Amino acid sequence: MEKTNKIHIVAYSVLGIAIILLAVMWYRCAAQKDKLDVAVNNSYDKAFFELSDYVSDIDVLLTKAQLASTPAQLASISNEIFMQAAEAKSCFGELPQEGVNLEKTAKFLSQVGDYTYVLSQNMINGQNISQEEYTTLGKLNDYAGELSKSLDDMEARIYKGEISFNTAHGIDLITRAIAAEDIFGDLENVEKSFEGYPSLIYDGPFSEHIENVESVMLKNAPEVSQKHALKKAKEFLGDEGKGLEFQSEMTNTAIECYVFSKDTDDGQLSVSVTKKGGYVLYFIKSRDVREMNYDKDAATAIAHNYLTEHGFTDMVSSYYEITDNTATINFAYSKNGVKMYSDLIKVRVALDIGEVTGIECKGYLMNHKDRGEQKPVLSAEAARAAVSTHLNVNTPTLAVIPKDSLREVLCYEFHGTHKDKNFIIYINAENGREEDILLLIESETGILTV
Repeated sequence: MEKTNKIHIVAYSVLGIAIILLAVMWYRCAAQKDKLDVAVNNSYDKAFFELSDYVSDIDVLLTKAQLASTPAQLASISNEIFMQAAEAKSCFGELPQEGVNLEKTAKFLSQVGDYTYVLSQNMINGQNISQEEYTTLGKLNDYAGELSKSLDDMEARIYKGEISFNTAHGIDLITRAIAAEDIFGDLENVEKSFEGYPSLIYDGPFSEHIENVESVMLKNAPEVSQKHALKKAKEFLGDEGKGLEFQSEMTNTAIECYVFSKDTDDGQLSVSVTKKGGYVLYFIKSRDVREMNYDKDAATAIAHNYLTEHGFTDMVSSYYEITDNTATINFAYSKNGVKMYSDLIKVRVALDIGEVTGIECKGYLMNHKDRGEQKPVLSAEAARAAVSTHLNVNTPTLAVIPKDSLREVLCYEFHGTHKDKNFIIYINAENGREEDILLLIESETGILTV
């Protein structure tokens, strides 16, 4: 009996110690969780308060922009708006959004700096701001003011403890849930303030027309059936097209298409065909390429012949890259000696047996069209005068280049060297404006531009 009691005493002692240890561990975990919750909450608050400050600055700067009368002044103001908008967008991205749709607020922060920057560049290049553009600036100013006021109101409620992004320590679950619900409700109200926000069409990367861009070449092409698309894929691939089967459809993209595929002896082959027009958008044959028996020039010739055989005529090669014994070569459409860099096709060539293992035609299918005769206003000599005297350049060629806004510009393309580095300078063939400067990165594995 005495032995049994001792066993019970030991068991209870061990159990008691275990309970104490568990309690201590629970307390420490709870304390750590509270510390983490507080840290997270503080980071959310910091991002929100900074967002509010940046938007307030943007509101003031937009008012100043409407009063700027010189290119230099507008350029200075637009540069500040651009930087403040970028910082505001960064802070906005740090906030929890819990499924709240804040798309319009994000769009405003993307567009406001971009739009004012484009206006300042136009003014520097001698273009006056139109009345319509001043009106748009005024509307952006109004939206910035509304957004700033909404954020200020939310900031005041956060300071009072009425709402919080992550309330945790010392508050019961019901109060915490109400506070969280309130703050996301306030964010939804901020989004509602952008109802009626104008569609901005301008020469910048966040312009509305870029989001809604559609293929120029396929716009009016008839839609083809899945069966007809499979036939087109087999015709394009020849013998390799045997055994292709439908895999999926790609929708809600600029170019919708059918995707077909099959397993091969050493990998897989996949090909997509556009729903409109029945053109091959891409094909890729995946396999190991263990050797390099062909050089870049041979691969370029193989790729060029392949394009010609498949109906892509008047294509000229530009840049290339070699990885894993496979060359990827870029080709641009050329007409009367003018390269159209928007009409781009990429061809992959396996350098072991010189086999074309892939093609990507999106640039070509999105942009190819009859542009008419491209006639420069400026002479080559006048364009050369706009190039820095620090660059030793060769005789230029003509090229149509795409801007960030997808607008195309006819330019003189000058290749030159400076401090043993190769550059390309693009001079607008209409007004002599310097449109772009590219540094050529050349190595044994390719030529790329930055």
